[in-house]
Amino acid sequence: MASPIIVNLIKIQATINDYFIPIVYFIGTLTNIFNLIIFGRRKLRRNCCSRYFICLSLSQILLLNLNFLLRSITSWTHYDGFSTINSLCKIRSYFSVLSLVLVRHFICIISIDRWLVTSSNIWLRRQSSLKNVRWIIISSFLFWILFSIHAPIAYISKISTCSPIVDLNYAIFSTIYNISTSSAPFFIVIIFSTLTIINIRQSHQRITPVQPASSIPINARVPASSAAVPQLRSTRKNNRDMHFIRLAIFQVIPYLFLNFVSSFSPIMLYLNSISTHQTTESTVIFSFIHYVGVYLSCLYVSVTVLFYVLASSVFRKEFLEICKQFWFLNRQYFQRIC
Repeated sequence: MASPIIVNLIKIQATINDYFIPIVYFIGTLTNIFNLIIFGRRKLRRNCCSRYFICLSLSQILLLNLNFLLRSITSWTHYDGFSTINSLCKIRSYFSVLSLVLVRHFICIISIDRWLVTSSNIWLRRQSSLKNVRWIIISSFLFWILFSIHAPIAYISKISTCSPIVDLNYAIFSTIYNISTSSAPFFIVIIFSTLTIINIRQSHQRITPVQPASSIPINARVPASSAAVPQLRSTRKNNRDMHFIRLAIFQVIPYLFLNFVSSFSPIMLYLNSISTHQTTESTVIFSFIHYVGVYLSCLYVSVTVLFYVLASSVFRKEFLEICKQFWFLNRQYFQRIC
């Protein structure tokens, strides 16, 4: 007979599948579609980082559909064809692995791009160009599409579950892969976000303050328009710096907070698997913690539009403009019907 802890965890997971997952899936899909529309608009699509945000939103939509939509369908129909049919099991395992690693990959790329743009080194700043971005995006997709082929090869349907084959070599590979792809992005985001803030602080220290006009000799004064140029450039630079600081705060901190469990749960699962005191109860508990981490990660990708609105005034204006256009079109449609 199952222990009370296992029974309660199963009930909690069933409640999450019935109520939490459908809400997060609906909100996440809608907000990521908004992200695609906004970052694809003329004012933003020419920015290098916007291309990464577009790829990130596409990956997040794929992640939500595989982790939440399929779970909701299984919960409603009480039938999991992706666990009982071998071909569907392989398809689901492939795209689940691919979507999750793409989301983490592009979040890391965005953090690195912020560091490049704020660097004092001219060569590093030039690396953030549309030409390089195109090659990085293409190579990123190709690499992970090919590398993720290990999932459909190893995963099979057995006893109503979709799980990897029992093989020591693949078990070692899978453990190393899960730990590295979950924990490494966590530290990469921390390191490059910290370096970005350091670059911004150093750039403030290098800015030479504009000398007051009263302290300049009359015969050495220049026209007001010429004197205002350095001050205007300094203002624009400060605005850009504040933009990056806000992005670091409103995106990185929630990412670290909501992805903390999913970043280190593979380590807990591995330690439990090699423990001499492993029990059924401990396995269920650590598996539940792992799934909670996945749910929190999907919660993060479903509310990213909120972080973008808070961080970027340009994104906020574009978002409000799209909402106004959407409201105007709906009002016209209902007026025609009535």
